[in-house]
Amino acid sequence: MKQKYALVTGTDHGVGLALAEELLARGYFVVAARLNPAETQIDELMEKNKDKMAIVQVDIGSDESVAAMKEEVIKLVPQIDLLINDAGILGDMQKVLGDELDFDEMLRVINVNALGALRVTNALVELVLASEDKTVLNISSEAGSIADCWREGWFGYCISKAATNMQSTIVHNNLYKQGGRVIVMHPGHVATYMRGHLDTTAKLTPKESATGILKVALDSGLETAEHPVYVDYKGDTLRW
Repeated sequence: MKQKYALVTGTDHGVGLALAEELLARGYFVVAARLNPAETQIDELMEKNKDKMAIVQVDIGSDESVAAMKEEVIKLVPQIDLLINDAGILGDMQKVLGDELDFDEMLRVINVNALGALRVTNALVELVLASEDKTVLNISSEAGSIADCWREGWFGYCISKAATNMQSTIVHNNLYKQGGRVIVMHPGHVATYMRGHLDTTAKLTPKESATGILKVALDSGLETAEHPVYVDYKGDTLRW
């Protein structure tokens, strides 16, 4: 069987780490892009899969860091069959209209979540196009849906995910002409540390989310169309 290659950002912990583990189980060679070198869970996975994966360090909020990552990646793999942009940050969830809003923090969230994913895709697009699958999977959120928005806060996060959905659509418009596609995915409410502590209100483990994400993206027969697919980890279609 022909070797498949995947790159996943945000593999420090949570869904990104689980995606790396699930892809390894599927036989992919995985390039794990880590944000925080102090987190070592991905190193433990690497110890068990030394010939099946590589780790690169990247700050997706930095042009220079993403450019440096690109130079590393092109030495590691001949193509990227599946590029998963998972890395993201949450920002303030409490403040509503009339509060003292932190606009600098909002810009940081938008820079990482929306522009960070675009930086990575733009840097690695030649490797994506070198593959047969030509698939970009952007982990967005139901919070990016304008049609179904119900929140009164979460300004930075919601805006960043709506922007993620838009940049994903523009990227898809480019890739579609060359046989590629973008999938925009809501991973579900997952028990992660995005809030600075373990979210015990969440219904999903990272493994359950990752398993669902890859089942939908790789096994469900999603057809490439002129518009990108916006679904959740169960395959249910979301409204833009």
